[in-house]
Amino acid sequence: MDQVSSGTGYRESVLASASYPRTYRYSPALRAFIYVIAVAMMGGGVWATSLQIRQPSSPTILLWVGLAAFCLGLFMASSCAVSCLTLRADAIEVRGLFSTRRLRRDEILGRRLLPTRGKPIQVLVPRSGRQLRLDSGYKRDSVLEAWIAALPDIDLQEREASEAKLAADRTYGANPKERLDRLAKARQIAKVAHGVTLAASGWAYIYPRPYPLVIATLALLPWCAVAIVAWSRGLIHFDTSRNDVRPNIAIMLLLPGMVLGMRTLFDINLLDVKPALELGFLAGLPLLAAVLMVNNRNDQPRAWAWPLLFLALVALPYGGGLLSLSDVVFDHQVPQVFPTQGLSKYISSGKHPQPYLVLAPWGPETSGDKVAVSRAYYAQTSLHASVCAVLHPGRFSLRWYAVRDCEPTTAGVDATTL
Repeated sequence: MDQVSSGTGYRESVLASASYPRTYRYSPALRAFIYVIAVAMMGGGVWATSLQIRQPSSPTILLWVGLAAFCLGLFMASSCAVSCLTLRADAIEVRGLFSTRRLRRDEILGRRLLPTRGKPIQVLVPRSGRQLRLDSGYKRDSVLEAWIAALPDIDLQEREASEAKLAADRTYGANPKERLDRLAKARQIAKVAHGVTLAASGWAYIYPRPYPLVIATLALLPWCAVAIVAWSRGLIHFDTSRNDVRPNIAIMLLLPGMVLGMRTLFDINLLDVKPALELGFLAGLPLLAAVLMVNNRNDQPRAWAWPLLFLALVALPYGGGLLSLSDVVFDHQVPQVFPTQGLSKYISSGKHPQPYLVLAPWGPETSGDKVAVSRAYYAQTSLHASVCAVLHPGRFSLRWYAVRDCEPTTAGVDATTL
């Protein structure tokens, strides 16, 4: 599309020499892929359904799974066969399996790119009504690209308007050049903030040593983000809109709290979970208040949504994680030791396998419980071995426990990763 959008004259010549209507379908490779998947699903559905019919004693769920797979495969194949985009000189039409949408050129306000995890999706924005999405799977040519490129670029218009508004704001300098120079500096600061946050979070996730320094770094990063936003006087934000030219450092606010919460789940066996959540919520409130103070925006719609989202994503994992980890790191009191037995052990499945021991009842744990242990301790502990649950009072009275061998020679071997 770069060639098409490079000049108005080229686009006009392409459109003037084109014949209409023009129909676009999925590329042959994509259609072949969809048909293969659809046939496989339909075949699997027929097999599962026939198995249920031939063997009535089979689980009934096979019938429903088979019917669902067959219907989904049929839908995929039918949709692939029917879906198409039709282009006319003055209109564009997208046809699906159950609906057809048509927009005249004079009804279209402009075009946008909708960000996705993969290739961005192009959408046409009408003057009224919902947007029209143009599937990226359609095989395009220069005529379609030129037709779309001739429409106003709404994303570009919004970015230019945002930059013009900032260049006219005397808060950021004596003249437009000085204000735009300050914007460039703010972008560099935000870029460094992103890099530092990712590096610190990776450090805490992969190799959290020395442990107190890791926790202190994660605890300070959100406050550094608050200080940066306050220093910038609104030039850097936590919640910039999509085409706002001002940089956004929300990652410096969100990610450290999430990693603190993750380290709490991985590293600590808390006995007093409910008090930790309650006190952690309170511990996160000062950060929440600071963010709301420095991030005040008069142009932000539905201002209530951001505090609620922030409270859920940051305040609780940040406050709860920091409080729980500090409760363990700074706990130097004498623990209680309870002899017990390892009933079984297993390693959880998933993206991050974790070794566990299942303990017999001990001390305050009258029903027994599973406890996360290090891989080394998991390997050295046999089934039904005698172990000791070590109950620590906690620096902030949030009790936590670990597992270790009861023999004097290995009494100091701790099963946790702290």
